[in-house]
Amino acid sequence: MNDLLRPLFNLLPGMWDRRWIGLITAWVVLVLGGVGVALFHERYMASARVYVDTQTLLKPLMQGLTVQPNIDDQVAMVARTLLARPNLERLVRENNLAPNDGQPDAMNRAVDQLFKSLKLNINARENLYSVSYANPDPKVALHVVSDLVNMFLTSGIGGKQQDTQQALNFLDAQVADYGRQLSAAEQKLKDFKTAHPGYSGAANVDYYTRVNQASDQLSQMQGQLSAAIAARNAIAGQMRGESPTITVTSPYVGPAAVTPSGQTVPADVLDIERQIQTQRNRLDDLLQRYTNDYPDVISARQTLARLEAEKKSRLKAAAEHPAQAAAQAPTSNLLSTANPAYQQLRVQVAQADANVASLQAQVAEAQSRLNQLRSQAGQMPALDQQYASLMRGYDVIRKSYDDLVARRQSAGLTQSVDASSQLAVFRVVDPPRVEQHPLFPSKPMLIALLVVFSLVCGVVASFVVSQVMPTFHSPRHLRETIDRPVLGSISMLNSPDVISQDRKNNLNLALSVAGIIVIGLLWAIWAHFTRLASV
Repeated sequence: MNDLLRPLFNLLPGMWDRRWIGLITAWVVLVLGGVGVALFHERYMASARVYVDTQTLLKPLMQGLTVQPNIDDQVAMVARTLLARPNLERLVRENNLAPNDGQPDAMNRAVDQLFKSLKLNINARENLYSVSYANPDPKVALHVVSDLVNMFLTSGIGGKQQDTQQALNFLDAQVADYGRQLSAAEQKLKDFKTAHPGYSGAANVDYYTRVNQASDQLSQMQGQLSAAIAARNAIAGQMRGESPTITVTSPYVGPAAVTPSGQTVPADVLDIERQIQTQRNRLDDLLQRYTNDYPDVISARQTLARLEAEKKSRLKAAAEHPAQAAAQAPTSNLLSTANPAYQQLRVQVAQADANVASLQAQVAEAQSRLNQLRSQAGQMPALDQQYASLMRGYDVIRKSYDDLVARRQSAGLTQSVDASSQLAVFRVVDPPRVEQHPLFPSKPMLIALLVVFSLVCGVVASFVVSQVMPTFHSPRHLRETIDRPVLGSISMLNSPDVISQDRKNNLNLALSVAGIIVIGLLWAIWAHFTRLASV
């Protein structure tokens, strides 16, 4: 242990001999450091935090109806542009942060310093935006943060309404321009169709394809016409094999020429009976082709009713004059009437004739179209090309015009939504406030560190000087240092005056060191209370 502590025992007496140099060094460091601490200004941190709510109820409701920008990205961009140079220059002017030293670059230096001091933290995941600023004056720091938060709240996405109005003006101009182009394209199509009235306008199918289609359609109709003619001829052949009339027995005539009730039937009643039968056949024929409301059907029913009434009246007259009715009674009960099968065949032949006539008209029309197409073989391809070019330009302009009109309506609805509500709500979570304690290091802390540092510098100075100009206080120390034998040593006895002087010097040294500590302590206490009074 003695061997380990011997270098220390040899070092301390030498440093004690140079204690006054160390003391002077400590005071010099204290004075110089005190000047620096006096010039040092404590910095106070002001901060605030804002929450932006972009998940409003109106956003999903207007999905697909309006232009939905990315509100989160817009708010983040607004937050980043808060530290733009115009905003910083405004903060410098409002808070008098630029020194009035008459130098032209004072504003630039103040803006640069403000940009370095401001801290903007963006938490895009939680939509939290925090800002902090440190300044020697806590009131200035608070005012700067408050102005910056107000700037963020007022700016928000307010510029979006101006952008929407500019977009509306642009869309209105484009809609008007494309409307004029669309009118010009429609006028060109109108002029083309006026100049070529017989043109079908089927520009989506080329000329030769239309000719082939018309030829196929004509062939198909000719086949249908041939089939209809064959069917009509077959029905006509069947009708020629049938007799137009057939003979039936009348219940009112016979050898006795009396009715079942014993009444004599005159010849004129039999004529009416034949007319009634003929009219009934005609009515059945009409009902097969027309409805009950057809005029001929109504007339046939009225005629049939009139004949029935006339028949009843003549039978009544015959009952009143039986002798005259017996003289007019016929001798045969056979009547000739229309053949129903022949009538049905005749109706079918009429329907077949109508079908043949219709098909003949369609065949003639198809043949005319085909002849017209073949006659236009020289000019039709050129007309197709011209019409296709006109329609292509018209379709492009029409589509662009419709898209612009739809976008204009969407932009107008977006402007209405922006004017009636907010797509983002700004809430100040933590209002602007200043920390009560200054940032590290505070002035009392600096004073304490200065006192400790000055004392350490004094000790180091004593050590350095003792090493540069060493002194020896024992023969062993001398022998170990010069590595030579020491022949002897002489002891020194101090007189009472010397001892008294040494005591005074030691007291002065203690008072000087205590003075350094006391001055530092009092200065730290004064700085602390001065800060409390200013805050």
